[in-house]
Amino acid sequence: MSEKKDEYELALESGIYLKRDCYNKLLEWKNNRARTHVACFLKGARRVGKSVLALEFAHKEYSSFIKISFDSASENTKKLFINSLEDLDYFYDQLMVTYNKVLYPGKSLIILDEIQLFKPARQAIKTLLLDGRYDILETGSLASVVKSSDEEENYLIPSEEDTIEVNPLSFIEFLKNDNQESMIQLLKECAKNNKPLLSAYKNIYRRFREYLIVGGMPKPLSTYIKSKNFASTEIEKQSILALYKDDLTKQKMVNSAYALSILELIPSELSKHDSRFRYSHINKNARERDFNEPMKWLSDAGIISLSYPVDEPSPLPILTLNPNEFKAFLLDTGLLYSLTYSNVTLDDLFYKRLLLDTLHINEGMFAENYVAQGLKNKGNKLCYYIKRDKNTYKTTMEIDFLCLKNEKITPIEVKSSDDFSHRSLTKFKNSFRSLVNHGIVLYDGDIKKEDDTLYYPLFMLEFLF
Repeated sequence: MSEKKDEYELALESGIYLKRDCYNKLLEWKNNRARTHVACFLKGARRVGKSVLALEFAHKEYSSFIKISFDSASENTKKLFINSLEDLDYFYDQLMVTYNKVLYPGKSLIILDEIQLFKPARQAIKTLLLDGRYDILETGSLASVVKSSDEEENYLIPSEEDTIEVNPLSFIEFLKNDNQESMIQLLKECAKNNKPLLSAYKNIYRRFREYLIVGGMPKPLSTYIKSKNFASTEIEKQSILALYKDDLTKQKMVNSAYALSILELIPSELSKHDSRFRYSHINKNARERDFNEPMKWLSDAGIISLSYPVDEPSPLPILTLNPNEFKAFLLDTGLLYSLTYSNVTLDDLFYKRLLLDTLHINEGMFAENYVAQGLKNKGNKLCYYIKRDKNTYKTTMEIDFLCLKNEKITPIEVKSSDDFSHRSLTKFKNSFRSLVNHGIVLYDGDIKKEDDTLYYPLFMLEFLF
């Protein structure tokens, strides 16, 4: 009787396996940290590909491995983490028999999948690491945790672990998995030397439009790469959104109705000229304290990302950050398209018009969400700058994103066309000249430079930071 195949093996067999750039971070952990009694925690939203990534790593880099999934592990297996840690020989022997795998000291990996569902396993990691026989890799997401009481159990969270955030695949990862290496090489060279893409721009931009609509969640993206069918892709995206909404409805200590309202309001808030998120748009009598916990839950679960304004630019933006205002972005722009058009019949004609950008919709919201997603994936804390008239409270200057580069602030303006002004960017550079680098405009156009402002296509974001 053949052994049951895991998710990674099935992905390979069905032709929907996707290469991930964060695999290199796992290699770095294994080579430099794992043997010094440090675990690794793969953290990310649900359906972002953590388990498949962990399995790929285990298959390729270890002589053997055991994956314990706490959403399906037996009660006897769970009890081992509570009652058997004083005798680790017995503990490991039980695991090897249960999972029919042989573990080799220094050459095997134990994957603790969905570890957030069983806190005693998190606490046990310290003991397993001190023993040091096997490397320990965890995966987890807050989204599937259902809090039922205010009382948190007194379990120790291990300090001996590195955290790797697993995010949706980027546009460049999409191109890699679609065998577009020559396109990637051209983008690298042009970004490095600030040379225009010229005739290649149109073809790359079309691929970028495909990516924006499909997004970077593994199942929809792999479905599209294999089928080139938007309708099949949409089914997968709607399935993910349904899962997130189902997770929300199960929460007991977080107001699930408020959390669901926040999620569903994101498209309309981003589409406004002032894209700050306002609870009053959910309920005109909304009290901030009622919505803070649901908003925090969505952020901690990785479903949304929050960007806060700073009072003045600084290499340490957290020192001047204003926590009372924020913009809320969805973790994946493809999911944002699906959430936005959830009440529209998404037939082939609609997708063709969407791909060709002939629907005359507010594309700025998707462009800004894409940049927020890309900056977060690069490890940047999301923040922006806004200045208002003291008397009228009207906005007089706004910069979409601020990033730290070479110990100075780089202001970024995001535009969804090639016809615009950038008065705010000019005013910002003049006001804080000693603190900022050249400005960057990300837009639907080719690479160029005007004065000390650099213009790049939106799809070149990954090569700039």
